[in-house]
Amino acid sequence: DFFQHVQQQSIKREDRAIIENKQKFVLCKASSGHKHALEEVFSDPAIMLRMNDTKVAREVEVLNKFMRMMEIDPDRAYYGYDHVAKASEQLAIDSLLVTDELFRSSDVKMRRMYVELVESVRENGGQVCIFSSLHVSGQQLHQVSGVAAILRFPMPDLDELEEIAQQHAEEAAQGGKPSSTNDDEDKEEAVDPERRMREDVADMGL
Repeated sequence: DFFQHVQQQSIKREDRAIIENKQKFVLCKASSGHKHALEEVFSDPAIMLRMNDTKVAREVEVLNKFMRMMEIDPDRAYYGYDHVAKASEQLAIDSLLVTDELFRSSDVKMRRMYVELVESVRENGGQVCIFSSLHVSGQQLHQVSGVAAILRFPMPDLDELEEIAQQHAEEAAQGGKPSSTNDDEDKEEAVDPERRMREDVADMGL
């Protein structure tokens, strides 16, 4: 088979990179030879168990966890820079998922944004996983903007937070006016109590 052919050729060519790392090769079956077949391979628990100590295995595991979280607990699964950055400000990020292509952007400002986001999450004890855009897991992450986060605790949707904040601001503004009027009336009564008494007497017809 192909693996035996590789081993034989590596011995003939004295390819030490293959010879010294041959125990790291994992043989598995897939329905096709196309890149999308990797999803089929990574969904096999037996294969993932053998790859348990590799970077790819950790990436696939955290990506699968994020996808499950979107279904069962969406308030703990954020994606898109604005939402993820807001969660970072609240120290809510447990795991940050980001594709490496965002750090290769031609936009210097964008690169700096993502570098600062990664540094902030690490400083606050969060795990950072940087996915290769050439790998199937990185391509899956790219489909949800290229940046996502699993949160330590649920956070309502940011739009909902903004609406609540606006409602509070409006209530505070409306609540301030009557109290100001009452303060003026109390001040007026304190300043001229005799005039108020004469007006009351006149109202009673005395």
